[in-house]
Amino acid sequence: MKRKSEKREKAGIGAPIEITENPNFRPVYASGVFGGLDPHDGRIIFFLDRIKPKMNNNPRGAMELEKINRELQIEIHMAPSQFASVAKWMMEHVHNFENRIKSGRRKEEPKGDSYIG
Repeated sequence: MKRKSEKREKAGIGAPIEITENPNFRPVYASGVFGGLDPHDGRIIFFLDRIKPKMNNNPRGAMELEKINRELQIEIHMAPSQFASVAKWMMEHVHNFENRIKSGRRKEEPKGDSYIG
């Protein structure tokens, strides 16, 4: 896998920030999250629920739910201040998205990506 690299100027600081991708970087889909915050650590665990069917022969070929497999995808730890910053950043995106939907603007512009850190 090729390592991507990009340089950006962070507004107001003037020092270049080089953005690189870890060789293990990959998109992760999640159907839920759990975790918490204490005075020393913020922790978020993303998971993906997968339905496991069981074959039923009455009627032939029918399926029923056998179980749900909750697969833990990634665990992220951060300082409490960063945890709060990420929560605020996410809620700003939620509010912007809800306002676009309410106003009838369903276009993907702006895409919704932004940076905190």
